[in-house]
Amino acid sequence: MRRSRPSGSRGGRAGALPAALLALAALLAPAARAPAQSSGPRAGRPGTLLDWSFREQYSPARIDELARPLFEGFPAPSLRFSVDTYSLRFRSTDFDGSTAEIQAQLFVPRYVESESRPVLVFGSGTTGISDDCAPSREVPELRRWGHYRANMLAYASGGFITVFPDYLGFNDPNRPQRYFSRDAEAHVLLDAARAVRAFFAVYPQKASPSGVVFAAGYSQGGHAAFAAADLAPFYAPEVSLRGIIGFAATTSVTALLKEGAYYAPHVLYSYASMYGRQRINPEEYLQERWARTLEQDADSMCVDEFQNFYPFDGRKLFRPEFYEALHADRLAKEYPALAEALAANQSGLSGHGLPALVVQGDADAIVTTPTQASFVEELQRGGSAVRFLVLKGIQHRYTRPAGFQASVEWMESLAAASGPHSGSP
Repeated sequence: MRRSRPSGSRGGRAGALPAALLALAALLAPAARAPAQSSGPRAGRPGTLLDWSFREQYSPARIDELARPLFEGFPAPSLRFSVDTYSLRFRSTDFDGSTAEIQAQLFVPRYVESESRPVLVFGSGTTGISDDCAPSREVPELRRWGHYRANMLAYASGGFITVFPDYLGFNDPNRPQRYFSRDAEAHVLLDAARAVRAFFAVYPQKASPSGVVFAAGYSQGGHAAFAAADLAPFYAPEVSLRGIIGFAATTSVTALLKEGAYYAPHVLYSYASMYGRQRINPEEYLQERWARTLEQDADSMCVDEFQNFYPFDGRKLFRPEFYEALHADRLAKEYPALAEALAANQSGLSGHGLPALVVQGDADAIVTTPTQASFVEELQRGGSAVRFLVLKGIQHRYTRPAGFQASVEWMESLAAASGPHSGSP
């Protein structure tokens, strides 16, 4: 199999372009691909690696430079290793069982000696619905959605093999992003772990997967990480999840509609696409001025736009009768189809029993501390050992940099307690 590793430099008149445009060009430039060898009865299975390509190598100094805007005002991460980055494409499964192809970014620490290391699968927060809003397309110098590349580089430079997939529906002309679909999100994260295993099988390196896998995510990504915990025993029992991390995790979609209303139009758009408008009709829930152009707006606005377009106050967004039913907990009676969809997409409370780190800011207005505390209590009743880290004065968007070091220490502790591992995740 061809294994092409082009250099990080792509030539051209670099000195004539602004730095932000260089970043955009580097992100979108084509790279040589090495098609994965897949044949026989397993070729179409979820997690099959379809192809991969080397993208770029980052030194600790370069990572530090990229990470400064993310960690500004917070402790700087410990950056020990250079990191090689790759693009992966792998097979996964939609919520309805249909096949999908997923794109992901892989971050591999460059060890000098052979070392088995944990795999971290990380889900992004909300970026939008359309392909232009895919997390992999973020150029924070132009539009900041979360500085995700810098965040993943920081984990990898600390020694974690890190994979960051786009959610199912991104880069796909046949469907929109499956926003807050428990099953689709879980499948993507679990199949990303499988694809990492397949990648190292065809391209071994000094750093190799230890057999320990962590699923983590921010906001929507926390929903995805806990969804992976729910579905792993049935969908991917060979993926050895050791723990789950949620940064400001929005595991209850019902609570999100109550507390972070400006996300609701995208949720309703997604569920109408998934379940059909005859069951989930956004016009029944949204005021006419928002429902009228919902499809156009969802297809054109990423998170940095729609948060300034939709009202945060649900009374200004929802139809009055729906707002009252939502906040009086009467959805099951008055809007049973939507209530069923919301309940089906709650994540984390299957009784999976996995250890969890829940990072919460006490100034978070999108998922409030009482809501998060209730989720933690349910996790504990389901058999999970939970570290609930409530950070004073921290808002929703700052939970990742504020809780970064705690997440590293927590994963290292659990990985060490798991004992020596070898082979694949």
